[in-house]
This record gives sequence, C-alpha cells and structure tokens, in this order.
Amino acid sequence: MTTLRRTLIAATAAGIALTSAADAQRSTRARPAAPAAPVEKPVVVVLPVDDTPGDSVRTIIQRDLDYGDRLTPLALDAALLKPNAPADGSVNYSFFAGFKVAAVVAPRRSSTGIRVAVYDVATKTLMREGDFAVPEVPAVRETEIRDSVIRAWEERDLESRAALVRTTFLRDSLVAAAAKKPPRNRKKRAAEAAVRDSLMRAVALEDSALRERIDRDIVQRDEALVRLVAQDFSRRDSLASAQRFAIHGIADEVQQWLTGRRGMAQSRVAYIHNGQLFVVDSDGANSRPATQDGTALSPAWHPSGTRVVFADLNDAGSQIVEANLITGGLRELSATPRGLNLTPVYTPDGRSVVYAHARDAGADLVIASLEETAPARRISSLELYDRSSPSFSPDGRRLAFISPRSWQGTRMTPQLFTMNLDGSEEKQLTPSVKGVRSYRTSPDWSPDGLRVAYMQQNGDFQVWMIDVRTQSMKRLTTFAENEDPSWAPDNRHIAIASTRGGTKEIWVMDVESGRMRQLTNAPGARLPSWSPMIRPEMAAPVALVRRAEAGGK
Repeated sequence: MTTLRRTLIAATAAGIALTSAADAQRSTRARPAAPAAPVEKPVVVVLPVDDTPGDSVRTIIQRDLDYGDRLTPLALDAALLKPNAPADGSVNYSFFAGFKVAAVVAPRRSSTGIRVAVYDVATKTLMREGDFAVPEVPAVRETEIRDSVIRAWEERDLESRAALVRTTFLRDSLVAAAAKKPPRNRKKRAAEAAVRDSLMRAVALEDSALRERIDRDIVQRDEALVRLVAQDFSRRDSLASAQRFAIHGIADEVQQWLTGRRGMAQSRVAYIHNGQLFVVDSDGANSRPATQDGTALSPAWHPSGTRVVFADLNDAGSQIVEANLITGGLRELSATPRGLNLTPVYTPDGRSVVYAHARDAGADLVIASLEETAPARRISSLELYDRSSPSFSPDGRRLAFISPRSWQGTRMTPQLFTMNLDGSEEKQLTPSVKGVRSYRTSPDWSPDGLRVAYMQQNGDFQVWMIDVRTQSMKRLTTFAENEDPSWAPDNRHIAIASTRGGTKEIWVMDVESGRMRQLTNAPGARLPSWSPMIRPEMAAPVALVRRAEAGGK
C-alpha cells in the first residue's frame, strides 16, 4: 500500500469516526452535530494533454476529482509543468514535492483514446497506469456539407437554366415568326397560326415547368442543407457526450487508484423544472429537457441509466410514465390503475415499478411489471395505511417508505418505515416521541444500504439521514429550505433542492464534509433523482420525448 493510499484511508476513517460519534438525535429535537474538523485531502496535479493548456480532458478530470471531495487538484501553469513532467515520464519529483503534491496524473493521447499514468511523489515511482477508450469527435463539417450540396445543386441548376435558354429562344423565334407578313392564302395562314399557337403553348408549359423545377430545387437545397448540417451536429453531439462520459470515467478510475473509492462523475441527475423533466450531468454540464409538457413529478432512474419513470399529471389524475432518454420514446404503463399515482421507482432489476396508488380510503404501494400486462398489485397485506414515496435497499429485498400513523399517542404525521418487498416485516425506522411533532418524508436508501436520507419539517424542511442498523440520526443541513435528498452512486454525495442561493435550485452536498455546490441554474428546480453510473455508450444526448400513448412501447 502506497503512502498516498495510507494517508487517505486514515483520513477517511477519521471522518467516519466523527460521523458515527455525532449521534444526531434520540428525540426529534436533537441539535445538529458540530461540524467535523476539516480533513486534509491529498493534493494532485493533472498534466495537460499534448501540452495544451486548458484542454477539455485536463479540465474535466481536474473538476471531477475536485467534486469527488477526496482529493485536492492543484492547477499549475502548463509552462511550469512542461520541463518538470515531460512526455517521456521523467517526472521531477522534487519540484512537485515543493508544492506538497501527493500524486501526478499524466494523461496522454494513444491510438485508442487516452493512456493515464499516475506517479507517487513520496515514493518517486509510477503508481499505476492504464488505457481508456475515448471516442474522437470529428471536426465541424458545416462548410464542407454546404459546399458539397451547393455544387450538386449548381450542376442541376445549370441544366435547368440551359433548358430555359432554349425555351426562351424558341418562344422568341415563334414571336418573330408571328410578326412576319402572313401568307395570303387564308387556309395556309390559319394552319401556320395553329402550329405557332400549339408550339407556343408547349414552350410556355415547358418554361413554367422549368421555373417550378428551379424554385423546387432551391427549396430542396435549403432543406437538405439544414437537414444534413443538423444530422452532422447530432452525430458530433452524441460523440461529444460519449467522450465526456469516457473522460468522467477516467477521473472516477483515477480516484479509485488513489483512494480506493470510485468517484461519481460518470452519472447524471434528473430533476423537474416548471413541470418538465430535465437531465443534467453530474458536473452541471449539458442540462437538457426530456419532456415538452409541464406535468411531470417524482422522477426515478432505471438501473441502466437510459430511462426515467415519473408521474404524469392529467385530467384523470396522474399516471406512471416511462421516458426513454436515448430514443425519445414515451409510454404510459398499461397496468397503471386510473386515479392518483405518484412517487414511482424501479425495482433494482429494472423489470418492474413500485409506486403509490391513492384511493378514497388512502394510498398504498403497488407493483407493476414493465414486461407483462397484468394489473398492478398491492404489496402490503396489512391493514390499509397511507404508504408512499418508496425507496429500495440496494439488494432489492426491502423498501423504505413514508406513512402517517398514530404511534404512542403522537399526531398523524409521516414517519419512515421499512418492509420486505412481499409486504412482511414492516418496521418503523424513524422514532416517534410522544408530544413531539416530527414530519419526515422523501426517503432515499444509500447505495451501501446502511443509511436512509430524508427530509424533516420542523418549521422548515431540512435534510437528515438515519443509520438503518442503529437508528441514530444526523442532521445534514441547517440553512434555508432543503428538500428531497437523492444519493449519488459514490455513497458520499446527495442531490437536494435548496433555496440557499435565494431561489430553489438543485445542489450537491458532500455528507462527510458538508461542502455544497450548485448544480443547476434553473430557478424553481426541484425533485432531484441521481442516476446510477452510466457507461459512455449509453450516454447519448438526452432525447426530447414524445407524448405517451397508453400501453405504448
């Protein structure tokens, strides 16, 4: 184990100890734990690729390592780096040691993409290296496409205009012939006039057809230009998205090499803005709408990271809808009962959806298959309570959910519960204290299965998390309104909707250090849902989905 790895593991253990020691509450009025002392993170330097300062590869990797909150990237000027870290791998370790750098990350172009070497400054050795496939993004071809289309159009245009010259000559010849002194013979004169009139009509028809052809060709040329340029842009956009995700994967792997913990850069966050479903990369780039209508609620990701299920409001209530972010397809679950259906989530195998179905007597959790047309069935066999907002444990065996119940004389306010997928072994997770109001909702089970994040209202909404084994709770936010936590796949970060910037936006919080960063720039953004890790080949630009048809594919 390298000195760098030992340093980080010790720092991580210290952070975990501080978290465990801060048993946030046994009653709902427990104060938030005191902030943990800052843990010094190892400093790393990412070298420019091909000695190009500010290139996207270096920039993305640096930013991802920073957002991972386990390392501190130091951005040194390329002019300083070039003589001290040449391409041949002869790193000047003394130079980097002077900046207290723990590791040097050296990406360089290869025949298949990017080859990355990581050097341990303390031991003055090559720590790890590996090859990563990274798609190439071709140069912009708009000028080339325009020139090619215009050349092809000009050839056809020249043919049409040459034919116009011929018809014009024939028309002029006929007009000139008509101006000549006609024959004295009446029959002959009439015959010649009839021939001229017939030829004039034919020439006029041909002339009109040629002019229509020229106008039509101009329209087709312009449409072809727009279409071909758009197709080229779409192809480049798709490759650029795959390239960014491949580079995110490099950063995640480098973090794994250096810390033993993989990053979460290769993921996305879905959220709702003005009723539309949006998707944004984990670093805040490429925020794009996935739906056109403002009727979406409660998005949740498919395990593949290519589809999102959500509740779609309509005149009949709300239905469960699935959006394919790759193809733009949108379908309404045929098994969805009519009425109010909310808070859907996929089962961990991605084959079914669990959601809350409301009736006059209350709401309860139901499960519907995505592969069969059987009606949705109720999960719990116990007496009917209001159950909603399901969240699966990583192994898929248990569900966390909310239910407002009387408990030891407390008022009917939502608490967190868990149960098996078959409805058995229902247990209350968050404790109730008699005479103390506690309103807890929006649970999200952590990827390691040990914690559930949720929001709690006591005047305002704040984000908390609870240890599933010990039921110890920790308050994560204190400033402004903070709602609807969603865990990142790295088990360390959560996305929340927060008003800390003045308007509600999606923010990312490091649950170990408390560091916050704003993810969106869309006032009113809410209901975040963090995706699983997404492979580069599955990371096409988000398609704007079409309206749903019941039972459609």
